[in-house]
Formats: sequence, structure tokens, C-alpha cells
Amino acid sequence: MTYYSEKLTPKASVLISAAVLCGMFGLLGLPFSQLVTLVAVTTLAIVGPLVMWAMAPKVSITKSGAGPSGIELHCGRAHIDLAYLGEARGLDEDGLHKKLGVESSGRDFVCYSPWIKTGVAIDNTDDSDPIATWVVCSRHPGRLVDSLKKHTPSR
Repeated sequence: MTYYSEKLTPKASVLISAAVLCGMFGLLGLPFSQLVTLVAVTTLAIVGPLVMWAMAPKVSITKSGAGPSGIELHCGRAHIDLAYLGEARGLDEDGLHKKLGVESSGRDFVCYSPWIKTGVAIDNTDDSDPIATWVVCSRHPGRLVDSLKKHTPSR
């Protein structure tokens, strides 16, 4: 069962720009053959944005795992049981910029997407885990925080 899910994909304008830029690289085949150039432009214009979309991380809260609560936060391939998470705070654009910049720590786990301007900072309460805070980009930080509060056992 999934309680929250969000894929941190680029905006459509970024994907279109990537298609144009990747397609322009196909023009390098023009001195060799017009057919090769046409195939390269078409292929690169399709494959470039598809790769960007496919590689975008997914943030979700799902009922899975064998942890204490059985509900986990997944950020890309990383995951943690909600029983080990403490307070979650929504970050606006300035807050996320500070958290990833001057307030950053080598003990933070960061799920970052350059296309997303807001996020959530979540305290890690597991003493055996070297990660102090999970910083997760999200287009909907309020919904993510609400879902975390609703499903975290310590709340």
C-alpha cells in the first residue's frame, strides 16, 4: 500500500529543451550522411528526455519492509522505517537553499533534484545510524510532512 508518492521529474520546458539540445548533437553527423543525421537527430531528441525522466528519483511512503512499523520512506533507492524518523519540517525555497548550503552537514542524507525548489528536513532518531537528517526535495512538502506525521508511530 502506498500512502504518498511523487516522482521528482523535470518540468516539461526542461524536457523540451533537452530534446532540442540532444537533437542538435545529431547534427554532428551532417558531414557524413543526411540519413545518418536524420536518424541521430530523431533518436537523440527522443532518448535524451526519456533518460532524464527515467533517472528522476521517486519519493514515497509505503507499507513494506520488516522494520518496527512496517512503513518506510523511500527516496530513490534509499529507504528507512518511519519508526526511526523524528520531526519533519517543510522547507521553502530559502530554507532548502540554506539546508543544502551553509547549514549542511556531512551527516545529512540528501535526495536532491535540481528541478525542485522546496523540500522537507526529517530528523533521524536511530542512534545506530550515522545519518542525522534526511533532506528530501518535494514539490508538495506540506503533503509529505502530513503523510509522515500521520504514519509515524511516535506521533
